[in-house]
Amino acid sequence: MKVTRLDGALLDFWVAKSEGLTLISDLPADSTDEVLANGFWHPDIYHPSSDWSQGGGIVANQWYELEDALNEWFGPGWPYIKAIKDEPLKWLMRAYVATKFGEEVEEIDMREYRSTPLAEDAERVDFQPAASARRWPSWFGRSRGGSIRGY
Repeated sequence: MKVTRLDGALLDFWVAKSEGLTLISDLPADSTDEVLANGFWHPDIYHPSSDWSQGGGIVANQWYELEDALNEWFGPGWPYIKAIKDEPLKWLMRAYVATKFGEEVEEIDMREYRSTPLAEDAERVDFQPAASARRWPSWFGRSRGGSIRGY
């Protein structure tokens, strides 16, 4: 799988592997911060691709390598790309995995590593919107011009 396509739990798995953390199968009820501090990780508490308190230290320690990877993928204008501006930590963690494992990694079935089910394992419900999106502004009391009716 291309590193640039890693997302969610799968990206967090590869970041943990890049960090050399050891997976624990059972998460203790207390002291979850202690688990991470001792070099262990669990998919229920380790989310470096979406939690700056976990991924920020990696960014700070590996900045030059991350910047080189992003420059290689997108060129020197990478900080101005909308996808990166919208989710910078995710892209920085992808770059981190690439610095450790290259452009492609092995595909992993995360269901083997989770004690709680993934969203894709849950019962699927077909969602049908009640009305078209172009009518939504009137639902919220706004006219097409953006002003609130009655004000």
